Amino acid sequence: MLIGEPRKSVVREIKNLKKLAYSDEDCDVENLEWISNIKEYPYHVIQEVNPENPEEYKVLKFNGAKIKKDFELHTYVKRLADDEGKIQAIEFNMEGKKYLGEVFDSIPFGILNKNRTGVGATTLEIEAKRNSIIVFPNKSLAYSKSKTKDSLLYVGSPIGDSTSIISPKDIKKYIDEIDQRRSDGEEVYKKFLVVADSLPKIYEVIATKKESFDSYFLLVDEVDMIQSDVTYRPKLEDVIDYYCKFPQSNRALVSATIRDFTHHEVQKEPMLIAKYVNKEEGQRPYQITHTDNPNKAVAEYIESRHDRKEKIVIAYNSITDIKEIIFLLPEDLRSKCGVLCSEESEDKVKDYYVELVDGKLEKDITFMTCVYFVGVDIHERYQLVSVINANVPYTLLSIDRLTQIRGRCRHKEGLISETIYYSTKEDNKYKFGDISKEEYRDRLLKKAGKIIQLYDAIDNIVDEEQDGEMRDEFDSLFDKVKPAIQRYATEKVGNLEVSLTRRDIDGNYQISYFNIDALVEMFDLLNNLYDKKGKLEGKYGLEIGDTLHFEITKEQEECRKKVQDKKKMRKDELMTAAKEKILQLHDKGRLTTEEIESLRNEKGQRDIERYYNGVRDLYEYVEINKLLSFLDEDPDPREYRNYKNGVIFKALEDTNPFKAALLAKFPVSETYYSIDEIKDFMSQKVEECLNRKIDSSKNTLMYLFRSFFTTKRNRYGNGYKIVCIGNRDYP
Repeated sequence: MLIGEPRKSVVREIKNLKKLAYSDEDCDVENLEWISNIKEYPYHVIQEVNPENPEEYKVLKFNGAKIKKDFELHTYVKRLADDEGKIQAIEFNMEGKKYLGEVFDSIPFGILNKNRTGVGATTLEIEAKRNSIIVFPNKSLAYSKSKTKDSLLYVGSPIGDSTSIISPKDIKKYIDEIDQRRSDGEEVYKKFLVVADSLPKIYEVIATKKESFDSYFLLVDEVDMIQSDVTYRPKLEDVIDYYCKFPQSNRALVSATIRDFTHHEVQKEPMLIAKYVNKEEGQRPYQITHTDNPNKAVAEYIESRHDRKEKIVIAYNSITDIKEIIFLLPEDLRSKCGVLCSEESEDKVKDYYVELVDGKLEKDITFMTCVYFVGVDIHERYQLVSVINANVPYTLLSIDRLTQIRGRCRHKEGLISETIYYSTKEDNKYKFGDISKEEYRDRLLKKAGKIIQLYDAIDNIVDEEQDGEMRDEFDSLFDKVKPAIQRYATEKVGNLEVSLTRRDIDGNYQISYFNIDALVEMFDLLNNLYDKKGKLEGKYGLEIGDTLHFEITKEQEECRKKVQDKKKMRKDELMTAAKEKILQLHDKGRLTTEEIESLRNEKGQRDIERYYNGVRDLYEYVEINKLLSFLDEDPDPREYRNYKNGVIFKALEDTNPFKAALLAKFPVSETYYSIDEIKDFMSQKVEECLNRKIDSSKNTLMYLFRSFFTTKRNRYGNGYKIVCIGNRDYP
């Protein structure tokens, strides 16, 4: 279908048209006078259109990608049903072609919904005649692709024969080598194959060398993985910050399962959708089983199937539950188990950690977490088991994600079998009642927007202060306040707390749009798929079987305790090592917020982030050994919050409006104050002085009050008197 009517205003100078249409061996230009340049932001299509018959046309270039001359691209425009009729998406038909490289000479810019796995998107960009930075979902795929040509550079942590971390110096050397090869007449391009964590390194080197980002194309593969996994891998969202720094015509987001985006900049990207004449051979799961004990169900499956001489792959996004299953297995089977997971989790699984090299499974029984749900190629047949535990939100799997997991098998005969075990949770209804996921998204955006307003108000206080010393003091204070706001301004799903804001790569606080995308997906799955038995089977047209019931046995409880004990032991080891580093910095006079955050961001420290945050927030107010002794006890969030409130209140000047009001109202005396009187006054002053509203009916106000004062309760239990200013339990 024609993209749009050829505009008469288009310049038809032959020299410009040749440049515009890139009329070389990749573009078959027969009638230069027919060429039309259709620009309808952010879409750009160059086509030959017969002036006498507009239905006779041929697309030459589609959002920057040239169409192969032996292929006729057919497109269909989807427009919004509003007055402006803006383009919502452009669909294009693959016309029986299997690979994108049979249609385009490069990836078109924008969001590319390829609609199928294994259609060669990254391969096409590797072969494209331009400099590229390709962000892969995991290092296994990035590394394996880098071995296909000697001109490619893998940038990530060690794997295979890449035994050391690529340094900025290595990247500069590679750029110089490619430049030299081009000077020598070789047709070769800079191609960086990276994982998300390594993208900043490349960006900084390119910026340092003063190369133009216009000379690179940034491709982010499997972007839906970032949307789903960002809640527990927050640095993933930084990829989108870098993405937005590239010109729109030099960037693309790709996936076979594109979801809606909340991010305001990503929403402006052109949406391109691949369509296929032939239907993809769908494989229904061999079996879908509802169970009240997924871990025991998987252990039983492994024990009953392992002797078939067939490999088993279990997709389960929970290291804790994976370890429980392994401990449930007999000793001889444990040695046959391996875990494919992120490097961050490597230390959690220790000897079970394996890597996927050249598409081969190292172990007979392989568990894999979300890092391996997309983008990797496994060139063996195996029994696939996918697991959803509705009590653990980050194990939830959408139908699209189940399709992605199934697509990891690239053997020509496909999977041996596919089994899905899932549990349900019927009490998931959102606290505001029955609302749609769109309404839920709007609520999250409104909540996040209010938090951003709070950050802005803090910045305004600093900007408006004329006294230089006072301004610096406020700046220092609010540098500590902002991270605390971010930490507590969350949305809770089950036991998972998700931040609604984040610091971008420039250090500015922004709405965490991808966290919101992840929350909306969890909300949708919990409320519309995993809330009742039978809904998942219905999606695949399968009959609903009996629930597989397993009691929690003493053996399983012991395995669970063993996992938790090992988890605590590892956490204690991390905290001991962190304490030693912090004390060394303190003794050398180098303990600063920047140094603490640097330690926190090191590999393997995610499980003790709260420990580092506690040091960062309070090291200037509490003697370091006392502070570390408190944090060594691993206080729960409420206990830490009370401690922090007490410390900060004591550190405030007595002239501070909030503190002064409380000291005037509640002096040290024999007077007892009723709980209602305390709550009402606290609620009023918190709102007046701190711009925060707390419902006076909630216990939060009493926790806050008792963190500020040491109190004694009357014999009736309904009143308190002030014994001293500051809680004696806190320094």
